[in-house]
Amino acid sequence: MLDHPALSTSKFHHLGDGKRMRYALSEPEKVRCTILIAPGRREFIEKKYAEMGREFLQRGFRIIMFEWRGQGLSDRFLSGAKRQHDHVPDFGIHLDDLSSFYEKIVRAYRSGPLLVAGHSMGSHLLLRWLVERQKTGIDAVLLTAPMLALSSLPVHVTARAMSWTALRLGHGADYAPGQHDYNARDRAFDNNPLTHDPERFALMEKYFAAYPDLAIGGVTWGWLDAALKSMHLMQQRRYFEQLALPILTITGGADHVTPPTELGRIIKRIPNATPVVIPNARHDILNELAIYRLEAWR
Repeated sequence: MLDHPALSTSKFHHLGDGKRMRYALSEPEKVRCTILIAPGRREFIEKKYAEMGREFLQRGFRIIMFEWRGQGLSDRFLSGAKRQHDHVPDFGIHLDDLSSFYEKIVRAYRSGPLLVAGHSMGSHLLLRWLVERQKTGIDAVLLTAPMLALSSLPVHVTARAMSWTALRLGHGADYAPGQHDYNARDRAFDNNPLTHDPERFALMEKYFAAYPDLAIGGVTWGWLDAALKSMHLMQQRRYFEQLALPILTITGGADHVTPPTELGRIIKRIPNATPVVIPNARHDILNELAIYRLEAWR
């Protein structure tokens, strides 16, 4: 898996401000439709392709994958000693980048119906993009563990107040408490919130070790503030009212990153959404044990 050719054959989309987004295209033997895959936080093309991408190819999907600005080998928001800081001043930047990528790359490469799929932060950004920016051209949506809420309301309110204060004090590009550069010792499998599968869990760490430029650490106060503001916007009762696309959401019953009770409450507000909860699965559903992955594919 670690020598996947995307590391050497991927391309870069040049954005309006001179920054670059890395992407890769994959072609099945016989094209049935196209899928645009939006990764979650810290994810990159090779990690998404390693298993899930191959399975979509086997099903006849033409694949378009990309890395959000600030992740993988796309240009980072910060440089030097802060290159690994996962930072973004406003999630609107990601929406602008996705619109540019869609117009220049996706429109040119797609064939047949277009499915857009996202995981976690990628699901969050896809939903905002579909509501606010992209009204036509998409046929269906697949969201796994959408990042619509990270905690209960009291914790959410407290985190917003803390991040607001940190930004006003000039600490927006600094790590939030408990966050730091990538360190394999801090990524122990035991009690991890992502997956029950040790081999799939280790894959990202193996890539980071083999290709250090892919590595990314924890989030900054700026990222946290941007994420909380964006989630607050999406939690408004009528936010999804005009979204008419068929949407399948797949969440894990044992997800402690995006809690099922909070997600269920918000997903109910999305018209035409079909929610599926897989009991006992953790956050990274398509990187889980086979028993949970098979249920997700079904």
